Amino acid sequence: MWDAVQIGPFLLKMSTLAVIVSIATGFLAITFLVKKDRATRGALTELLSNAVLLGFLVWKFSYALFHLDQVVQNPSSLLYFSGGERGAWLAALAVLVYFSLRLRKKSVPVDLVAWAVATGSLAATGMYQLLTVLLEQSGFLYDVQQIVLCLLFLVWLQRARKQLNELAVWLMLLMWFAIGQVYVQFYVQPREAAFAGLSSEQLVYYGCALLLLFLSRRMTKRKGENADEV
Repeated sequence: MWDAVQIGPFLLKMSTLAVIVSIATGFLAITFLVKKDRATRGALTELLSNAVLLGFLVWKFSYALFHLDQVVQNPSSLLYFSGGERGAWLAALAVLVYFSLRLRKKSVPVDLVAWAVATGSLAATGMYQLLTVLLEQSGFLYDVQQIVLCLLFLVWLQRARKQLNELAVWLMLLMWFAIGQVYVQFYVQPREAAFAGLSSEQLVYYGCALLLLFLSRRMTKRKGENADEV
């Protein structure tokens, strides 16, 4: 169970502290693995720093959006609670909008930004799951396998880095990640089967994997047709 730590007059939930540590780990992974000139690295770091700060603030303070009455009654609850899963989705949307607006003005290759986001996200997720294993007593198998999955895809990202300027490679990577999530979700407890022994989350991941497979094959076929025409 998550506890809280006292920092001066404020209480900081361990879950929030774990998120901060995980984000820092993601940044360290990006900084360590990026091998570009100083200008590109600086532009990438600035872009990602602003995106992470925006996402964190939206996730943290979206609690007021979903629980306005409680915040009005007790404003300090805004410091203690976060937006949870709904806040995370809202934060992801805000970051996507930010990227779509800023990438037009930044001289950073889109494939490099995508690689950095994927690398940082996997490193941060792996660290968060590790902290969960250390601080909680439940869901051990699920967390450990998420860590293994993150490590495997981090290695894959580094080995396929030169091919990541092709969308088909990203589609295949995302497809296998979705398939991995279908498997890992079997270890979520409690798990309620919605259809064919799969939970609703597994069905979503399975549907995403099928869609990504379809798009990947279509792109490969179109690429082959264009090559034949040439």
